[in-house]
Amino acid sequence: MASSATENEIVLSLISHTNVGKTALARTLLREDVGEVADSAHVTIVPEAFPLIEKDDLVARLWDTPGFGSNLAKLAKRLRSNDNPVGWILHQVWDRATDKSLWCSQEAIRNVQANADVVLYLVDASQPPESLSYVDLEIEVIEWIGKPVLVFLNQTGEPNADKDRANETAWREHLAKFEIVRSVSTLDAFTRSWTQEHHILEKAAEVLEGKKQKSALKLREAWVDRNIEILNKAVTAISELACFSLTDTEPLPE
Repeated sequence: MASSATENEIVLSLISHTNVGKTALARTLLREDVGEVADSAHVTIVPEAFPLIEKDDLVARLWDTPGFGSNLAKLAKRLRSNDNPVGWILHQVWDRATDKSLWCSQEAIRNVQANADVVLYLVDASQPPESLSYVDLEIEVIEWIGKPVLVFLNQTGEPNADKDRANETAWREHLAKFEIVRSVSTLDAFTRSWTQEHHILEKAAEVLEGKKQKSALKLREAWVDRNIEILNKAVTAISELACFSLTDTEPLPE
């Protein structure tokens, strides 16, 4: 299903279960305090788009979407029983007043259907797959849309911890059974390195075609250049401070 974006625009929809860390990750990627972050469900209820990286006439846009709700089984059941599940979900509005959780799930799906070139699906990797049965349901719902999915493992904890490595391995094996999941990568909102960020567009380019793919690769290069520029400015600022400190003098009385 085609995206409404132009060929010069790469649209990424960031989705996950509620309270997994979508907005926190969006903030670190955008380097802006976008949206609202709180330790509660359904803080984000309206999808918002932000420019992620721009170069010449090209732009990558990131959508922060409402999280899937805890009663997603109800939505999946409705979709399974409908001859046109995507068409059905695009025209449902009454849940906004009667069931906020279900409404947020529908809003996330509507955003993916209408806007996304690629879905960025965030998983809480602090828990093993068998503890989070909702993930399979959420991917099942996304499959009806037909957009390629890149999974990113969030909340991976301390690098190289045995438990965290075991969870990451288990998630990769678990998600391999879904044909729509095109790759699984680690991209924690807090413990990741900035050198990992541009892999989002690198992975997106692998699932896009034609001019969209070329645009994604050019934007990936722009992202790398921007981060290197930031690194150079940081190194310059630190070296200037070090130089000032090392050459500072204070006259002493005879």
